[in-house]
Amino acid sequence: MQPNTAFRPAEADSSLPLAGLKVIEIGVAMAGPFCAMMLGDYGADVIKIERPGDGDDSRSWPPYFHGSLGYYYASANRNKRCLALDLKSPEGVKIATQLLSEADVLVTNFRSGVLDRLGLGWEVLSEINPRLIYCSISGFGRTGPLAAQPANDLFMQAYSGGMSITGEPGGSPAKMGISIADIGAGMFATIGVLTALQARERTGRGQRVDTSLLEGQISMLAHFLTRFFSSGEVPGRSGSGALSSPIYRAYECSDDWIVISAFNQKMWRSLCEVLGKQEWIDDERFHNAQARTQNRDLMISLISDIVKHHPVKYWEERLIAQGVPCSPVNRIDKVVSEEQVHACQMVQEIELPDLGTMHMAGLPIKLGQTPGDVRLPPPRLGQHTSEILLGLGLSQEEIERLENAAIVELDQGWLRQAIETTADAKN
Repeated sequence: MQPNTAFRPAEADSSLPLAGLKVIEIGVAMAGPFCAMMLGDYGADVIKIERPGDGDDSRSWPPYFHGSLGYYYASANRNKRCLALDLKSPEGVKIATQLLSEADVLVTNFRSGVLDRLGLGWEVLSEINPRLIYCSISGFGRTGPLAAQPANDLFMQAYSGGMSITGEPGGSPAKMGISIADIGAGMFATIGVLTALQARERTGRGQRVDTSLLEGQISMLAHFLTRFFSSGEVPGRSGSGALSSPIYRAYECSDDWIVISAFNQKMWRSLCEVLGKQEWIDDERFHNAQARTQNRDLMISLISDIVKHHPVKYWEERLIAQGVPCSPVNRIDKVVSEEQVHACQMVQEIELPDLGTMHMAGLPIKLGQTPGDVRLPPPRLGQHTSEILLGLGLSQEEIERLENAAIVELDQGWLRQAIETTADAKN
């Protein structure tokens, strides 16, 4: 096996906290790619392996940026290089194994057992590379009767119980707007990788890291579980607020919706002042949190009858002045123009070759001395195939042979994809 120089030298991004970390991603859609992207955002060199032809499934999911780049794919795949490689072929597996022999981390969200059948399982790779962190994100976890079954975000929101507590009381269950199961699993996987890397500093050895959409969702149900185990009561849907408090929810104003989140007794008294209902402060039906919970429906009705007569701005100014947390229920177009969002650098611009500027979410974690950075746009399918294979010691002739055999795919280009998409649309 030839020396592996396919990864970029660490000094290229030495100011970043994960500079020098070598990551291979074999993932699709959101959970695995989101984890690998977070590692890439903070300096890791991430090589994303995608199948020739179609690549990551999410590449084809509309809508598209200029008819070429899927927005969904773009959202989880910046700061990566792409190797289009057929892992169903022995030569493809050999190339992947060569890369993984010197990698620090493998991130995958393929179904449990798939990489094992390809010869890229933990037992095989840990023998080749004892320092490897092997991070697997599955649907249901590594063990149990459903371990080998697939799952996706919507499925897991339902299976885990999260959907049963989302939606209006008496109404139908609702999916959370964000992909909470997928992104949650991706975040837990990132924590797992960083934890294993810290352990490797002491032991010198890598280890397997497992998490799943199911485990992430059960973890996020934290206080709902303790409430159920303590009381025996099955939590239900609570609409825009908490199951208990009527002053921790959204209310409809004359023009739009506002969230009032008065979570302590001082805020309750201030809310009564703003609503012009000082008598509620000592009313035995509402005077403390337990009483308000017992009379939740009545309280919601009374507050609704008052709030609906004025616009959001009216209530926002008065509530803020009295120290009561509140917020308009902002739509996405409003959020991305908020001064605070931009002050936190949570809207980033990234240049796409031949396509112009794309805006996307920024980095959520800020480090004072070694901050992360958006360095690379989402890669074209096979964009870095040649440079990675040349780094492995393959000749240009060998790369051309692999391409002709459909084992690898070289760069397709944004414009070619856009032209073909436009042509298909006209036909």
